[in-house]
Amino acid sequence: MVPSAAQLLSLAGLLAVALGFTLIGAALGGRDRLPEADLPVGWAVVAGLFTVAGGVLDVPLTVLAVVSLVMAGGAALVLWRRGEPPVDRGGVTVLLAMLPLLLTTASMQPSQWDEFSQWLPNARYLALFDAFPGPSHPASDSVFPGYPPGVTVVFYLVGRLIGHFTDTVAPWFNLLLLAASARLMVRLFRGDDTVGGGAAWGVLGVTILATTFVPKLVLSSYADTATAVAVGFSAVLGLRLWEGGRGRALQFALVFALLPMTKQGNFALMGLLVLALDWESWRQGGRWRLSWAILAVALVPAVVATLAWRLHVSGSGGDMSIRAVSDWQWPLLPEILTSMRHVAAAKGGYFGLGLVMVGLAAWRRPEHRLVPLFAVVFVGYNAFLLFVYLAILGGYESANAASFWRYNTHLGSLQMLVAALLAGGLWRRFGGRRIGRAAMVVGGLAAVVVPFAGQKYIRFDLSPVKLHARATIAEMAGLLPAGARLMVIDAHGTGFFSNYANYHLGFGSHVVSSMTAFNAPAIADQVAKVKPDFIWVRTQTPAVAAVLGQPLDEAASHLLAREAAGWRVLKSWPYPADMDPAADKD
Repeated sequence: MVPSAAQLLSLAGLLAVALGFTLIGAALGGRDRLPEADLPVGWAVVAGLFTVAGGVLDVPLTVLAVVSLVMAGGAALVLWRRGEPPVDRGGVTVLLAMLPLLLTTASMQPSQWDEFSQWLPNARYLALFDAFPGPSHPASDSVFPGYPPGVTVVFYLVGRLIGHFTDTVAPWFNLLLLAASARLMVRLFRGDDTVGGGAAWGVLGVTILATTFVPKLVLSSYADTATAVAVGFSAVLGLRLWEGGRGRALQFALVFALLPMTKQGNFALMGLLVLALDWESWRQGGRWRLSWAILAVALVPAVVATLAWRLHVSGSGGDMSIRAVSDWQWPLLPEILTSMRHVAAAKGGYFGLGLVMVGLAAWRRPEHRLVPLFAVVFVGYNAFLLFVYLAILGGYESANAASFWRYNTHLGSLQMLVAALLAGGLWRRFGGRRIGRAAMVVGGLAAVVVPFAGQKYIRFDLSPVKLHARATIAEMAGLLPAGARLMVIDAHGTGFFSNYANYHLGFGSHVVSSMTAFNAPAIADQVAKVKPDFIWVRTQTPAVAAVLGQPLDEAASHLLAREAAGWRVLKSWPYPADMDPAADKD
């Protein structure tokens, strides 16, 4: 699918914003920095500025965008005076290896459930009101308006740069973050700071070969990829803390601060990383020049970002909370453990490799410090997820260990960095350099061919069901008056298309009730209770037509308007003969 001019403009805007982040990160890091971390470091600086000044001080976000632009310009001047390029050769090489994947996804549209529940509404709110939600601003239409703003700030900056809000930039930003991680992977594999022909294998290692590469997470607005990259960089940079150098300490501090600015649940990852670093120091028997003062100072940006956003959220609400101990879901514990075990068995590549690494860490003292660090975080995080199912989630979500696999992808980048480190050691030990040139050629060809050959797996947004629904909603928007109260009846669905419609109808809460396969028998009572102005019947049962008093064609969706005498069909949208409207449920 060829990208539109608007999408290409959005991509160009994102690349410009990412360049600004990279400039800021490079200027701050100094000459002893890890250049692979320039992008996430610069992003952390800007996201931190927005979190503190925009969240707590309520500074207009346009002002902060201008400040960010000035910082990027100042950073470019610093690099010029140092005689350093804006992006070094290694960064350019990896970006070129990522280019085929960027091109094949350049026309992607949002398509996943949580994108329309909170991530995109949160981002759109910033563009509309130039502020974060709060008591002095209009109410948000997001399910969780208090989610941390790290990812939504990227949307905002791109929108300000190109002149309008765009909801398609997150997948590309995720790919750029993965490109930075790919370059770090090559460094760990090679054991030096050169990239060379290994760039293609690095890109493959963070995408198609990665144990946790899930296109529906990476190529969406979800913050899971950002979290995974921040965890991986925090681990590597954390182990460099005690080597000395201002740049190393500053890089760790800023990348670590990304964790509370991307997802609320990342507090557990933060604690586990600090615990793992502490344990590794003890395991080394004091051979490190350990300085708690350095670590304490390095944690300051994360503490400031956390406190600032918590202070802001305390006035706006909209995040998840922990139950009282008396309300924990102890009766569901056997079902939770069974569900977790089933997921682990189904995702044997990630969990199997994780257990091997835990075994390496426990069996003997590994040569590489990153191995035991991963082991501590891997075991601890899965214990934390069990806590989540007991103390935060509940009911169906807990019993089925909802998103257990998705949460584990947060450790995927770190796992692949460890794998690259171990594989590089084996490669050098057994003479792999002799076949290096052939391997580089194969990797380069694969990096080009795989994105184009695998488009049907990557371009999940091209689902005919969702494309049809999007076109229908666009027409529906022109038929609904301002303030219309819409009910969505999707008798064979899960509720996704209610969420989908509410977002695409524009800012605000348009859908006042959603009837799905889970509550379809109560349609008559719900229509009488809610008294909607309009009803969109997307899929139906015979009972639906009976309740509405209309002979509705099941091969089409219908918009009905309330009238004194009953319901009248305003417009119908026939489904293509070969499409099952209930086939795509999320």
